[in-house]
Amino acid sequence: MSAHVRATEGNFWGKGRKRRKPALPLAGDIAVDVAVVGAGYTGLSAAYELKRAEPSLNLAILEAEACGFGASGRNAGFVMTLFGSSLAAMVASHGAQRAREAHDYMVAAIDALEATIAEHKLKCDFERSGFLKVATTPGYVTRVEKELALLQSLGIGDIEWLEADAVAARIKSPTFLGGLWEPGCGLINPVKWVDGLRRLALKKGAQLYEGTRVERFARVGSRYRLATRRGTVTADKIVFATNGYTHLIPGLRSKQLPAFAYVIATAPLSNKQLAAIGWQGREGIEDASHFMHFYRLTPDNRILAGGGPGVVPFAGRLNHDASPSAWAHLERFIGTTFPAVAGIPITHRWGGAFSVTSDSTPQIATLDGGGAVYSLGCTGHGVAMTHMNGRIIRDLILGRTTELTQAWFVNRRSFPIPPEPFRSIGARFVMLTMALDDWWCDRSGRRL
Repeated sequence: MSAHVRATEGNFWGKGRKRRKPALPLAGDIAVDVAVVGAGYTGLSAAYELKRAEPSLNLAILEAEACGFGASGRNAGFVMTLFGSSLAAMVASHGAQRAREAHDYMVAAIDALEATIAEHKLKCDFERSGFLKVATTPGYVTRVEKELALLQSLGIGDIEWLEADAVAARIKSPTFLGGLWEPGCGLINPVKWVDGLRRLALKKGAQLYEGTRVERFARVGSRYRLATRRGTVTADKIVFATNGYTHLIPGLRSKQLPAFAYVIATAPLSNKQLAAIGWQGREGIEDASHFMHFYRLTPDNRILAGGGPGVVPFAGRLNHDASPSAWAHLERFIGTTFPAVAGIPITHRWGGAFSVTSDSTPQIATLDGGGAVYSLGCTGHGVAMTHMNGRIIRDLILGRTTELTQAWFVNRRSFPIPPEPFRSIGARFVMLTMALDDWWCDRSGRRL
């Protein structure tokens, strides 16, 4: 059984989908203008944008497993405006003006994603159903009200507070005391979106090699040489679109660390169960805890829920795709949040790694004077962001100075993530601080 099958066999998004024929692995030696390492959202978007801008470019995409193997194929499909870990963290780390610019970037990213889907008639179940951030205890009400005040201070006016009765008119849960409503967000089928981006890149003439792990790379004169098991690629320029796997690349180990999140999906809700919950608007929902739960309806009316307890593994180890305790927690969470469907069978369970930087802020930057570009650190909020990031990568690789390349988070300086054991000590300290803050909010009212 391949690593791809082991890691994704429980993933709901593969259900009922017509299997695409995998691209053949690289066999032999090739030379290209640009090599893209990684075939998730970032790599496929970058490849498409580069070939769209410069059709004559000889471009190859190298993927160790299959397109969408990582977070791109395993996420919940939330198309959000959140940049980094939280708005408050962005303001604290980078100031109000940059936080506002980041929000505007994400709004533009959602618009660009929707325009791409419409232009190419991609079938990926995209819907602008909006986003609801719910407060489940008085402590979380206070936290969410502070977030709303911060949004208003930045001049962001398309988000509003809903009282408990207004939330209940949308979706019924005894735990909801109110929430922030953001109508501009949406939902998507993440694997179908990968498939769409893959088709666009290939249609433009990009070469794709799946099952082709880059084992070594080196600068040889003015070019790069990437070695795989069965061949080599010589490239003028290189894109590292590896996000949660970037710490495996020599020279980039200190840029990010992987963290793991877990997701489950229920059996389809009956009409009676759905009527008991409401949810006619099909909004994407999160609660307000730091270790938030996120949940949505799938196109066939299952509840898909994720989040809660996560894992930051020692030394960036990647063998944490499964967590029975996290899945059991999520099952209890669904029953507590929606008593009308308590005990509903869970049909799918999966997990995977996402990318976190030292300050939980995304990074896009050049290396070797512009010969290489890397993009990472979406912190679990990369569905819309990565599509726009592909355009930044395009401009950096082509040596263009544009409004996108002048964004403050491009080529920014950041603190490196320390080596072990200091990396794990720091991560655990941050997680403990977050957990204590959640405990303080939890103690103001009953919650799971």
